Amino acid sequence: MTAHTMTFHPASPIDALIARVAGWTVRTATNVATWLNADPQREPRTPEELIAWAEQYESTQPSYAADLRAIAKRHMD
Repeated sequence: MTAHTMTFHPASPIDALIARVAGWTVRTATNVATWLNADPQREPRTPEELIAWAEQYESTQPSYAADLRAIAKRHMD
């Protein structure tokens, strides 16, 4: 590379504005996506709610689902 190929030009005010708007847009879109993907579930408070949680985990984590059912059964007795 030579000095002629490494020429940098200062950014114009419009370029700086576009960069700021683009950055704000990306941050806002990321925050909205995070908010939309947030899990709104709360912790179960009754044995029936715990069993419902166990059903949700059954296909992916069967041993965890079994633990949840055992805890629910213990509280039902």
